[in-house]
Amino acid sequence: MNMQINQAMDQAWERRKLVAGALKTAHVYRKCADYEDLFQEGLIVYAQCLQEMADQPQEEADKLAFRKVYWRILDLLRQKKRQRDHDEPLLAAAFVGQADQHNLLLKEAWKKLSTSEKLLLGQNILAGRSLKETADLMNIPYRTASRIKKQALEKLRRQLA
Repeated sequence: MNMQINQAMDQAWERRKLVAGALKTAHVYRKCADYEDLFQEGLIVYAQCLQEMADQPQEEADKLAFRKVYWRILDLLRQKKRQRDHDEPLLAAAFVGQADQHNLLLKEAWKKLSTSEKLLLGQNILAGRSLKETADLMNIPYRTASRIKKQALEKLRRQLA
C-alpha cells in the first residue's frame, strides 16, 4: 500500500505539468502567495487519482485527474476567501478600537496647546492652508508661525509618545 502511494506521488511529480495547468485554469499564477501550497495540494489529489485509476488508460485517468485537481483548487480558494471575508470585519473592529484610543489621546494633547498653537495648526493642517497664508491670517511673521508650528508639533509628539 505504502509502495503504491510512493509510486503514485513519483508519477504525479513527473507529470506535474497537469497540476500546473489546472492551477493556470483556475487563474492561480506563480506570483500568487498561495501558489506553492495549492500546487502541493494538487499533486496530492493527482497522486490519489493515479492510485485509484491505476487500471484505466493513462489519458482517461489524466482527464479525470485534471478535473479533480481543478475543482479541489477552486474549493480551497473559496474556503480561503470565506475565511478572509470572515476575518476582515474582526480586524477592522480591532483597528477602529485603536483609532478611538488614539483620538482620545489626541484630544487630550490638543487641550494642552495654547490658543495660538491651536489656531495655527487648525488653519495650516486641518483647513489645508499654507503656512504663509496662515501667518498672514494671524498677522504674524512667517518665521514666528514656523516656530510656533514646530513647537506645537513637538508638544503633540511628546504627549502622544
